[in-house]
Amino acid sequence: MKKILFVLLLCSIEVVQAQSRVNLTPRPKQMVEGQGQFELPSRLVVAYGSLPDSLSREAARFVSDLNAATGLQASALSSTEGAIRMQLVSDCSPEGYRLAVTNEGVQVEASTSAGFFYAFQSLKKMLPANVMARKYDARRKYALPVVTIADEPRFRYRGFMLDVSRHFFAVDQLKRMIDIMAAYKMNYFHWHLTDDQGWRPEIKKYPRLTTVGATAPNCRITDMKRGTYWTNQPYGPYFYTREEMREVVEYCAQRHITVIPEVDMPGHFVAALAAYPEFGCDPSHPVTVWTTGGVSREVLNVANPRAMQFAKDVLAELCDIFPGPYFHIGGDECPTNAWEANADCQRLLKEEGMKSFRELQSRFTEEMSDFLATRGKRTLLWNESITAQGSDLARVKKNNPLIFCWYPCQKAALMASENGFQNIVSDIHSDTGSYYINRKQSTDPGEPDGAGKGDDTVERCYNYVPVPESVPAHLQPFYTGVQATFWCEWVGTNDYLEYLALPRLMAVAEAGWTPQEAKNFEDFRRRMGLDREMLDLGGYSYGKHIWK
Repeated sequence: MKKILFVLLLCSIEVVQAQSRVNLTPRPKQMVEGQGQFELPSRLVVAYGSLPDSLSREAARFVSDLNAATGLQASALSSTEGAIRMQLVSDCSPEGYRLAVTNEGVQVEASTSAGFFYAFQSLKKMLPANVMARKYDARRKYALPVVTIADEPRFRYRGFMLDVSRHFFAVDQLKRMIDIMAAYKMNYFHWHLTDDQGWRPEIKKYPRLTTVGATAPNCRITDMKRGTYWTNQPYGPYFYTREEMREVVEYCAQRHITVIPEVDMPGHFVAALAAYPEFGCDPSHPVTVWTTGGVSREVLNVANPRAMQFAKDVLAELCDIFPGPYFHIGGDECPTNAWEANADCQRLLKEEGMKSFRELQSRFTEEMSDFLATRGKRTLLWNESITAQGSDLARVKKNNPLIFCWYPCQKAALMASENGFQNIVSDIHSDTGSYYINRKQSTDPGEPDGAGKGDDTVERCYNYVPVPESVPAHLQPFYTGVQATFWCEWVGTNDYLEYLALPRLMAVAEAGWTPQEAKNFEDFRRRMGLDREMLDLGGYSYGKHIWK
C-alpha cells in the first residue's frame, strides 16, 4: 500500500495550503496531507530490519532524541515489525527520503544514511517543538499528522559560513548554530578560521600563530544593549585546540554536516605575518594583528620558497584534523602592491614570463591546490581567484576548484559557469537580495549597529533567486548550491550572532532544499511563526521583524 501511495505522490504535486497541519521547513519537494494522526505509543518500536550499522544508527539516534524529550520508552530494534519501519530502497537520491504516516504507523524509505537522517529530522519537526529543541516534557501528547512525503534537496551544497577570526566563538556556541543547521537540513559548515584580525586553529609546528597571531591589541564590540564600544585591552589569545576542532568535526558528522576549514591566503594573512614576519614581503617592517575591517596590503610572499612551505605545513596539519573532501584557501581581496615592490616576486614574474602580478596568485593557487590534491582534498576559492583582472584561469582550473561567488555574485557565477567551474551562490548585497546574514536586517529605531543599511530583510533574503531565469539551461548544472555567509567585524556576542542569523539562516536553508517554484514567503513567515516555540525553548535570540 505504501508503494502505491508513493507512486501516486510522484505523479502529482499537491500544493501545501496556508492552513496546513504539517510544519516543515525547508518545505518538502512533494507532500500530500491526509486526515487524522498517528499517536506515538509509549513503547514505540523503530524497526530497522537487517539494515547495516551505518543506517540503523540513525534509528538509534532518533530514538535517543525522542526519549530524552518526551519520556517515551521507544527502542530501535532489528525487526520487521514496529510502528515505525525503515526500508532501504535504490530509487531515492543520496539525500532524499520518503515518508508515509498513516493512522497505524510510519514507513520510512531512503537509500543512504543521510536520507534516513533527514527523514527522521522531518518526523521530529512534525512533533511538538520540544522534541527538536531537546527539552523534556512528558505532559504533552506526541502525535504525527497523516501525510505522505517524497523529498530531496534542490542543491547538493547547503552551507553556512561563520567567521571566527574577527570575533571568536566558543565550541558550545558553534554547536548551537550547528543544531539549527541540522534542524533545517543544511549540510556544510564553512569555518572561516583565519584572517587579518586573528588566527584560530592550533598549529603545532608554528606555536606563535596561537599566541601572537591569536591576539589582537584591541577589540571593537557591538553589544545589543550597550551599542558599539572599544574594550581598550588585548583580545585573546583565542584559538581552537586540535581536540576542539575534532570535537566540532564529530558533532557535525553525527548530523550529516561536513566541516570545510578555511585558511584565507595569500591575502587576509596579517595575523599569520604578525606571528611570522619572515614570510611577508617586507620583514623589516613587522605588522600587528588588525583590529578593524578593510583590506591590508600585507600579503604572503608567494615567491619565497620558505613562505610557500609554511603555507603547506599549515594545510598539512589541518588536513589531518578535517576529514572532509574540501579545503577552502580563500583567495579574496588580495592586493598585488607588496608583490610589485618585492625583488623576489619581480624576479619570479620575469623568469616565468608572467604578464601581470595577479598571475602570481594564480600560480600560488595552483601550487596549493596540487598539494591539497595529494591529501585527497578539492580546493575551494572565493570568486576573485578567477574574476580579478589578470588571473590565469588555466592554472586555477587545473584542479577543478569550487568557486564561492559573493561580489559581484551573479556576474561571477555566470563567468564561473561559462568557464566550466562549479560555483556556490552567496551574494553580499544586490538589488534582489542578500545571503550575507551578518548585515543589518532593519532600519527600526534602536536596531543595533552593524554592517549594511538595514535593508537586508528576511523577505529579501528569502526571495533572492540564486539561479536567475536568464542563466542558459546548459550552464545551470554548474550552480552547485547556496551559502549563508556571516562575517564578524561588527558581531562579537552570542546573542547578536543569533539575532542576525535567525531566521535568515532558515531562508537560505529553504533556498538550498526547496524547488524555486514551490517557495512562498507568506507560507515561510507562517512556518517561522510556528518555529518560534522551538527557538524560545532553545533560548535562541532571533530577529522578529517579519511578524511586526
